[in-house]
Amino acid sequence: MLSITNFRGGYYKGASIFDCISLDLRDHAITSIVGSNGAGKSTILRGVCGLLPWHAGEVQFDGERIDGLAPHEIARRGVRMVVEGRGTFSGLSVLENLNIGGYRLSAAHRKGRVERELVRFPRLRERLSQTAGMLSGGEQQMLAIARAMMADPRILILDEPSQGLAPIIVDQLFDLFPKLARDGTQILLVEQDVGRGLEVSQHAIVIEKGRIKLEGSSADLLEDPRVQEAFLGLN
Repeated sequence: MLSITNFRGGYYKGASIFDCISLDLRDHAITSIVGSNGAGKSTILRGVCGLLPWHAGEVQFDGERIDGLAPHEIARRGVRMVVEGRGTFSGLSVLENLNIGGYRLSAAHRKGRVERELVRFPRLRERLSQTAGMLSGGEQQMLAIARAMMADPRILILDEPSQGLAPIIVDQLFDLFPKLARDGTQILLVEQDVGRGLEVSQHAIVIEKGRIKLEGSSADLLEDPRVQEAFLGLN
């Protein structure tokens, strides 16, 4: 599946936001990248998806280098990203947003996928004709994830999915992620709520100033005194 080797990048050459990042997702259903604000977490995701103007190192997917591909070519290989801040098409309806997620499918196949996502997110069924911009923040996040899942991605990349959401919505989303993983979609998760990110994942890296500070099983990192003190407020 996805592996990253000696990856570094930024918005122009000579000013790296992250450096020497190596990560292998192949043995883990959910992998978390955690760290404080400004550590470079989201920029790493942008690099994986081909959205950075400058990068070095390698990103491989199924043994093929994808770090030189355009974003739409990476997406066609089965990598989908839900960006920070949702990224829905605010002027389009919920149904139109979902259909865009499955634009390469036949009409019948697309209709079936829409129904599957409405089962996953029943609140969206009640708002199918409503424009995305009129949804609550939690509903927009549900729509963004459902739209990404319309393509049956092999890897789903989530950037700060809990940001700005009510706790009950966060609980619903984090309950969903293991289910998606069991259905065959690997998840790469960036989450500022370090506790939630580690609880839902099997493997994790902790980023500090653009470099890997710690790496290991999520359960071990949750018990690591350095993580507890720096991110969980425990001494």
